[in-house]
Amino acid sequence: MDWYKGLNPEQQKAVKHSFGPLLILAGAGSGKTTVLVSRTGRLISERVARAQEICVLTFTNKAARELKHRVGVKLGNAGQGLWAGTFHSFGLQILRRFHKAAGLSPYFGIVDQSDCNAILKDLIKDIKNSGKDKFDLDKILSMINDKRTGLAHANEAFDEYHEMVEILTPKFSKRLEHLGVVDFEGLLIKPLILFKENPEILEKVQGMFTQVMVDEFQDTNRMQMDLIHQIVKGHNNLTVVGDDDQSIYGWRGAEVKNILNFPKEFKNCEVIKLERNYRSSAEILAVANAAISKNKNRHGKILRAEAAQATGELPELFILDREEDECEFVVQEINHFQRQGHKLKDFAILYRSNTQGGLIESSLRRANIAYNISGGTSIFDRREIKDLMAYLKQALAPNEVSLRRIINVPSRGIGDTTIEKLSEFAISKRINFMDACRLWRDAGVQEKAGESIDNLMKFIEELPNKILDFSVGSTPGAKMVEIFSDIGYREFVFASAADPTSAEKKWQVVEILGRILDSFLGRRAYDVESIKSFVDAMLLRDDMNEDKEDKDQVQLMTLHASKGLEFPIVILAGLEEDLLPHKNLGSDIDEERRLFYVGVTRAKKKLVMSRCQQRKKNGVVRPVTPSRFLLEIPKELYKEFPLGARPVSGQERDDLVASFLSKLDSKITK
Repeated sequence: MDWYKGLNPEQQKAVKHSFGPLLILAGAGSGKTTVLVSRTGRLISERVARAQEICVLTFTNKAARELKHRVGVKLGNAGQGLWAGTFHSFGLQILRRFHKAAGLSPYFGIVDQSDCNAILKDLIKDIKNSGKDKFDLDKILSMINDKRTGLAHANEAFDEYHEMVEILTPKFSKRLEHLGVVDFEGLLIKPLILFKENPEILEKVQGMFTQVMVDEFQDTNRMQMDLIHQIVKGHNNLTVVGDDDQSIYGWRGAEVKNILNFPKEFKNCEVIKLERNYRSSAEILAVANAAISKNKNRHGKILRAEAAQATGELPELFILDREEDECEFVVQEINHFQRQGHKLKDFAILYRSNTQGGLIESSLRRANIAYNISGGTSIFDRREIKDLMAYLKQALAPNEVSLRRIINVPSRGIGDTTIEKLSEFAISKRINFMDACRLWRDAGVQEKAGESIDNLMKFIEELPNKILDFSVGSTPGAKMVEIFSDIGYREFVFASAADPTSAEKKWQVVEILGRILDSFLGRRAYDVESIKSFVDAMLLRDDMNEDKEDKDQVQLMTLHASKGLEFPIVILAGLEEDLLPHKNLGSDIDEERRLFYVGVTRAKKKLVMSRCQQRKKNGVVRPVTPSRFLLEIPKELYKEFPLGARPVSGQERDDLVASFLSKLDSKITK
């Protein structure tokens, strides 16, 4: 099988590499996925490693699925057993396999951010602090995680938040242990502790994987780097693929130094640069290269256009008076390019912060232009999904957090008084809340509420088998929806909605979960184990919502959300100081410049940039200055339109006049 077919010389060199450390510096649009797939396939087909000895760590489930699929298409059965997934799913696999040594039950549960916030809320109640209601739980959780993972800055001013975090961190870890659950951070922390305390387990894991590859390496944090170090220690057959120029997640712990120092950290490391870009025109790449070259701390590389070559069309910069004009300008640009035959889905409108998106969105609505906002609220953050998932978690990996969530949802007469009695009883008897529920009589709970608890426990116990007991012509997903409707959850959803339309929408979310369950089960065996895998997959999902139909609509998104995507036409809005680089969010200027570079390199054919002369800040319209990133680009690399519009060609002028007259006619004849 020819794994080198269609690859350029640098790509071929990367695919040929078999042993030792390798850094593939893959510039934007340079075909890195093809290289990863070809290298993985070659290692298997040339028997350098068996599929099950290869571990590919990615940052999204989508990337892992694509890699497995493409290798499988070429290799068939020989590709089975290849392990590809996110760092979190890797940690989960290790903990499931060695749960006893990690001090966990085989059915330990995973808790998400909202569950962690509920735990913190409960812990804060017991702390004597007059202002305990004013704390931002998300901020506290983030600080606790920094402390647990060793990322906390030692020299920070010690304020009331730090004081609270000092008190809460050990309590929080203890509570997770007591509940028998692991949070997302724990999926990385616990395997590292496990390896440290059990060298024989570490040795086993090192022996399992003789080839390790990491995608999007520039996004790794310190803990992920530690994990990589541990699993490759024996052989150092480690290939990492990334682009330091696209490292834009420093604010969430990613350390660009991991990729910058890689050749020093791993002796005899080979470095291969993929600089041929198969996405953008030469003119767009000239702007990208000029911008990023101002970053001093980087692996020097220059992107060269391979596919489109030069189009003769320079990127454009439009200078507008105010943000309202900028929003109208976006609408006009979409209309302009549509007249040239472009579809709505060819456009991406990119901006630095969500507030800019809100203004542009309202203009698109007024102009009846269909759009989609990426990076908005995920369906998995919806209350209905969280409720149903809590039932499934409680059935398959029981824990107090999920039980407390569903104990009276839908209402079954188990009020706050009952819950308080059970909690006090659990503390006094030193048992967990779930055991206290079973001993409700001893806790002094009233008969009626006690019977409801018994019925709930029975329902939870039977739930997985009930879902699998579906009739001919039905599916497990449809059966699950029916079961929850039967216990009164549909009534509960309708009663809690503001109006019938929003009630229908809320119930649709429940039906969507049923469909997701069916598509997950697919050809898998219909058994409890598969439903358990479904619960794990849902809790680790980072992109279950990404397979949207290919609708014809404009894409609106932040620069962060655009990474990894590409569009024929990109409109980059708000290129001003304090927006990009951002005044509050952009403390690292190099990272802000990389963000600009990411935005520019999303464009395939056409790059349109805009900035305003004045913008409203805190209710007052103030003059603003152009982004320093624009000023760093030589003027000859783009066309500037100081009046905010491109000159109209003769034909276009005639079309506009004709359109205006026909609108006037239709108004008169009405």
